[in-house]
Amino acid sequence: MFSFPFILIVVVLLVSLTLWEVENHNRDLDMELAELARAYYSQIMVTKLWNTEYGGVYVELADETKPNFHLSNPEKDVVFIAGRKYAKIDHAYMTQQISNIANRMGWYRFRITSLRPMNPANRPDEWEAMMLRSFEEGKVEGYKIVNTEGKKYLRYMAPLIIERPCLRCHRKEGYDFADIGGGVSIDIPINMTEEVHRDMIRKSIIAFIVVGVVSISFITGITWAFSKRISKGIESELEHERLKTAVQLAGAAAHELRQPMTVIIGLAETLKEKAAYDKPPAYEVDVIIGQCWRMNNIITRMLNITRYKTKTYDKDTEIFDLDE
Repeated sequence: MFSFPFILIVVVLLVSLTLWEVENHNRDLDMELAELARAYYSQIMVTKLWNTEYGGVYVELADETKPNFHLSNPEKDVVFIAGRKYAKIDHAYMTQQISNIANRMGWYRFRITSLRPMNPANRPDEWEAMMLRSFEEGKVEGYKIVNTEGKKYLRYMAPLIIERPCLRCHRKEGYDFADIGGGVSIDIPINMTEEVHRDMIRKSIIAFIVVGVVSISFITGITWAFSKRISKGIESELEHERLKTAVQLAGAAAHELRQPMTVIIGLAETLKEKAAYDKPPAYEVDVIIGQCWRMNNIITRMLNITRYKTKTYDKDTEIFDLDE
């Protein structure tokens, strides 16, 4: 009983710590995923800038690499070198192919999109279009968690700034240096990362439970021992008060009994003297009988008080009138 408030405090504290730990893990997960997406974005931008500075690169045609028909003539023409066919790959086409490889490996997928795309395949979806408009209003990035095809992804998007090499192709579309030319949209699978964080949360909760059980057991043991000690002290104090009350009762009874006994002794002496002179003892006998009944009543009340005493006596205020 004494330990209940302490146990309640420990339980509330542990629940609060658990909720705080879960919140921290969720916040850390968001920050970790956002930092990962920013790292991917930076790498994509470096790769894009490398391609753009060279004005595109030529690669050998293959099943996965076809001529880019969205380039203007003659850049889209195929060239032959030593009997092999090569086509120019601009940064958008290169980004698409790199994304296909990353997606095939199960890492992540990304693409370049714009509100005014040169390639119709790069048209934005609803969320991407909303983010592109927000970039034009000054927003620097955006992300959210979505469920797609039974998997969870972090969708991240950041603006695509027009660099000077980009103007070779995009000036004719009305862009100028440092304009928002579109955005890079990145989808990162997070199932494994979430599972790792859930495992960390489970371990933290188990640790809190162990600490809670140990703390509650310790508090219960301490309060039980303390309460037993207090109970013994209270019992000892009550016993002391009972003994003190009994002594007071004995003293009061002795005082009350002494009075009729003194009367009886005096009357007995008187009877003895009257017996010597043959005087009638009727009055004295009546008084003796009355005093004997008085002593009997006092003794009866003492026995009743002793038998039925259940209340706590106040040593400063309790008065026992044995003549009542």
